[in-house]
Amino acid sequence: MKKKIYAMLLGLCIACQAVPVSAQVLNFEATVNTYKQDNKTPYFFQIQNASGKTVQAVAKEDTVYVTSKRMTLRNIPDSKGEGVKRVLLGAELHRVAVCNNGWSKVILEQEDGERAIGYVPNRYLSDTPQLTEVRDKVTAAMDCDILDYPGRKDGQVIGELLQMDEVRRTGTINGVWSRIVFRDAENKKRVGYIPTSALEGQETEETKVAKADTEEESVNAGTIHKSKGDSIFAEAVEGVNAATQENVNGVQVGSPIAVSSDAVLKPMGTFRITHYCQCSICCGPWADGITATGVTATTNRTIAVDPAQIPYGTKVVINGQVYVAEDCGGAITENCIDIYVASHEEGESKGVYYTDVYIIQE
Repeated sequence: MKKKIYAMLLGLCIACQAVPVSAQVLNFEATVNTYKQDNKTPYFFQIQNASGKTVQAVAKEDTVYVTSKRMTLRNIPDSKGEGVKRVLLGAELHRVAVCNNGWSKVILEQEDGERAIGYVPNRYLSDTPQLTEVRDKVTAAMDCDILDYPGRKDGQVIGELLQMDEVRRTGTINGVWSRIVFRDAENKKRVGYIPTSALEGQETEETKVAKADTEEESVNAGTIHKSKGDSIFAEAVEGVNAATQENVNGVQVGSPIAVSSDAVLKPMGTFRITHYCQCSICCGPWADGITATGVTATTNRTIAVDPAQIPYGTKVVINGQVYVAEDCGGAITENCIDIYVASHEEGESKGVYYTDVYIIQE
C-alpha cells in the first residue's frame, strides 16, 4: 500500500560523488584528433574481439598507471579474452595503442626482465602516477582498518591494525595512503592500505587541509528551501524544482530540497548513513568528482548506493531531504548509503548513524 509522508524537519544531515573516480587517459577519438592537430599521420591497425568483430586501433606511445584494485591483461581487447597477466593498483604500463572500443594495448615490464603484452580497459588507466615505492617498517599510532583499496568509499575491510603494531610498508599512494604487507586472521600474507596519518610521526597534506577546514564555515550550511533549475533532475518532487548549483573551491554545491508534503513515498527500511567527499581519503588517489553515472557530484543531491537495491536516478528521502542515487562504491552494500559532502572535515563531523529511508514513487 502506498503511503504519503508529510514533510519532516531536516536532521543533522543537510549536506550531501565521485567515483570511481579515475583520471582517465585519452581515448581513441581524442588520440586521433591529437594527431590531426599536430599535422601527423596516425598509424592504424585492426584486431578481432571475442565475437569476431573488427576493432580498430591507433598507435599511441605514453606511460599509464593502473587505477583499479587489480586488473588482468588480456590477449585481445575484450573482457572475454584470455588472461595474460594480473596487475595491481599503481602498476606502470607502457601504452602502445588505443582501440575504438574503450581498450588499450599495453606492455608491462616485469621484475625478471620479461615483458607481458596485452589489452586493458581505458577506464582503469590514468596518466598520473600516484604510487611511490618505499621499503620501511612503520608503527601504528592508533587502531585502524586495513582496506583492499586506498579509498573509504570503495575499499573493503580485509584486516585490522592495532596501535603499536609494526608492519612493512611497500609504498605510499598520493602521500595520503600507505601500502602495507600484513598477515590476516588465517596467517596469510596480504597487501592492504591504511591512512598514512594513522602511523607514528606522519602528517599528510590531506590531514593539514582537514584541520584548516575546521576554521571555515561549512559551504553548504543553511535551511531547506525551494530553488530553480533545468537539469536532468529538475523536478525532485512535484512542485519543487532541483537545487541551484555553484562551484565553491572546486566543489559542486547544491541547495537542500525538502520532500513535498504530497509526495508518495515507499519505505525502504533502516539504513546505515555515512558521508564522503571527493578527497583522496574518501575516494582514492584518482578522485575527480565524477560519479559512477558520469555526472558531477553535488552536495545536497548526490548519494552513493548499492544500485542493485536502489537503482540510479531514484529520488531518495533521508531525514526529510531529497537526494538522487548517482554514485556507488565497493564499500556501499545493502542498506547502506553514502552522502556526498563538501569537505572531509564535514563528513567526519556528521559521522555515521542509522535512520529510516524512503524512495519517491512517481
